[in-house]
Amino acid sequence: MKLSIEEKKILYAFGCGSHENTVRRLKWVTALTVDEKVKRRVLCLARKLDDGGAGEWYPCFYRHLRLEMEGYFEAKKHIRMVEKSTDWEGFYGKAV
Repeated sequence: MKLSIEEKKILYAFGCGSHENTVRRLKWVTALTVDEKVKRRVLCLARKLDDGGAGEWYPCFYRHLRLEMEGYFEAKKHIRMVEKSTDWEGFYGKAV
């Protein structure tokens, strides 16, 4: 199953190891969401996961998704740290 980074973030936030509970939770999130774009994205993800046969492989898929997203957020944190630590231009005056 191919997922966009937005769909992966939604699953990281609202998903769990149980396929049935995840689909049910995503449908509830869809009902509670006000923003139409987000509502459509969450509903499409719930429908994508609700297609037949996903219950068998979903727990393994979810574990791999969690590991992938933890690595993604860790890499973003390191990038922010590098960007912060290399901003030394303010400490130096103008070149003469």
